[in-house]
Amino acid sequence: MVRLEVPSWLEDAVDRELYRHNAFRISGLAVTATPRVVRRRVSEVRAAEALGAEQAGGPAAGEARWLPPDPLPDHIAVREALRRLEDPVRRVVDEFFWFWPLPESDGAPGLTQARKAWVRLAGSAPGSASGSRSRTDASGTGASRTAVAPGARSIAVHNLAVLHHAEALEAKTFYGADGLRTLWERAYRYWRLVLDDDGCWRRLDERIRVLDDPRLRMVDGTALREALPVVLLDLHARLAVDAARRQGGEDTARQHVSLMRGFVADGGGLDAGVVDAALRRGTEPLATAVRHRTEAIPGPGADPATLDRAADSLLAETKSDIRVLRAVLGKEHRVAADVADEVATAVNACAVACANGLAPDPDKSTARDPRVSRAAAHLRSARGLAVSGHVRSLIDQNLVVLVSNDILLDCKEAVDGGQPAWGRAAKRVSRPDTAAQRASRLLDTVEPRLRELRKLRPHAPETDQVHDAVAMAACRLLTEYFNTTHDIDKALAGYRRVLPLAVSEEGRSVIRQNIDTLTRAADDRSSLGTRAPTGRSSLDPVPAVAGTPGQCFRCGRSVGPSELLAVTSVGHPDAGRIGIPCCTGCRSGAQDLLDRAGLSPDLDPPVWTGYRRPSSYREAPRRSHADGRRADATFALVLALIGAALLAACLLVGRETTTGKVLGGGAVLAGWFLMIGLFDLWTDRE
Repeated sequence: MVRLEVPSWLEDAVDRELYRHNAFRISGLAVTATPRVVRRRVSEVRAAEALGAEQAGGPAAGEARWLPPDPLPDHIAVREALRRLEDPVRRVVDEFFWFWPLPESDGAPGLTQARKAWVRLAGSAPGSASGSRSRTDASGTGASRTAVAPGARSIAVHNLAVLHHAEALEAKTFYGADGLRTLWERAYRYWRLVLDDDGCWRRLDERIRVLDDPRLRMVDGTALREALPVVLLDLHARLAVDAARRQGGEDTARQHVSLMRGFVADGGGLDAGVVDAALRRGTEPLATAVRHRTEAIPGPGADPATLDRAADSLLAETKSDIRVLRAVLGKEHRVAADVADEVATAVNACAVACANGLAPDPDKSTARDPRVSRAAAHLRSARGLAVSGHVRSLIDQNLVVLVSNDILLDCKEAVDGGQPAWGRAAKRVSRPDTAAQRASRLLDTVEPRLRELRKLRPHAPETDQVHDAVAMAACRLLTEYFNTTHDIDKALAGYRRVLPLAVSEEGRSVIRQNIDTLTRAADDRSSLGTRAPTGRSSLDPVPAVAGTPGQCFRCGRSVGPSELLAVTSVGHPDAGRIGIPCCTGCRSGAQDLLDRAGLSPDLDPPVWTGYRRPSSYREAPRRSHADGRRADATFALVLALIGAALLAACLLVGRETTTGKVLGGGAVLAGWFLMIGLFDLWTDRE
């Protein structure tokens, strides 16, 4: 039977400094030292201290000389070790984890000779049975062995296990990964032999009987035999945690865990649950510390600045602990996953509360608060930590909202030119040629976040709405740019870049309509051998393109299907008619703008819902606005001639008579019309 937890009287053994703190190693006494020998050693230490010696003297027993403490202990350390030997339970533990005396090795001057003697007595290789054949020992030298007494073999196996275990625990970094693995594999092989050797445990029971202390009632060979695997694994788990704490130590920690599982896989009634229990105990302090930090975060009623700092500090303080938990336990382990989910949930709560606490100011709708961007960054970090599906889904929903709002704000700033409300109209009128640049910057800025949205919510309606909002904002900017500069190539390239972003059929139809219109205009220009226009002249008319559907192309106000302004190119009357959204208030301004663009507007068009008349549609020829101005001027000249005749008649009849007054008034009216006619003729010429 194997214990799953370390008994309380063995907890001191679960220490990485197990052998450095061993009382027999520090005091220099053998494990068989009697109470009288211990008291004499105490007297020696006191005498040395009284004489002013820095150390209490070198180790007296050969076992201590094989692994001398480094550095040598001072008087305080030696006195503490000797006091430890007064506790029978702690003495039994220290005896078990130190070298047992053996006549064949007691006289060895150094560790090398003692190791050879132990290997010869234990067998040529770990796990080998006793026999008389010549074998190769663990150090690579040949050793011919004869039959060995069972007690001597058990002590040799025990001493080899202690030696290799101490070397593995105290190994320096120069051993490397392969050397460290070799040390631990040897230590575990010999400890496996100790567990299977009844002679080791009979010898331990004999030592407990010799001590004959009533405080040892709960301690015997059977209890220690059952607890030894748990002690070894718990000690190794703490070593793995210490390795993972070091920067770049994750691989070393995983190697330690692999060695622990290899020890259990060798058999002996152990299962994987023993390793998992040891790893949980080794990482429990880390998991507890992380939970305490998540419970200490402020509530949703705190101010945004406090919540922002809380999310930052929580991520920074728990990053190392979560990394260690994942390295030792594995990312999918229940403990590591639960801790990561708790941190992710707490960070999500802080980020959402911070964003909700920053209520937008209507007077500063385009102003950005950096804490909103940091809230989105915190949510991304929390999403990377989350393991459970429901936690990731919650974070995804909140992240989609923040990213969508950020993209829509970018669209608004691009359309408004990045200006406050009172300066937006002036910006569009003064520099409309920058609209294409704003559209390009908008697309460059939002495309990474659009990909993020598509990854978070591939088929969600809100994702499609954001895509359409970006496409329509860019379409509006490109329309403004082209209707002002008539740069076909740049506008056409922009529309083609925007088209894949649009999702709704209405938005895609508008963009495709503009692409078709500009493509025909580019083909006509190529057939005439003209170059791409950098500016427009009256001899090079260009078609207008439609703006955002449902919005006036001048003021942006929402318009209905009946508020479409039909235009026809004067230079290309066969190209058909195009319907442009235009509200009633902008009709007069639109008429002058379209006249200067070489387009003939129809202020009272028939109602239709499309943007282009069918090619089969035929209508009666209409005179242009310029022809109407010439007719008005001719009519004014006729009135002027009539006025001149009336003025002459007035002079002949006399101005004082009633008839003369009537003729004089008619002459003045005719002169007024004459002035209007001359002004219209001059304007038409310009």
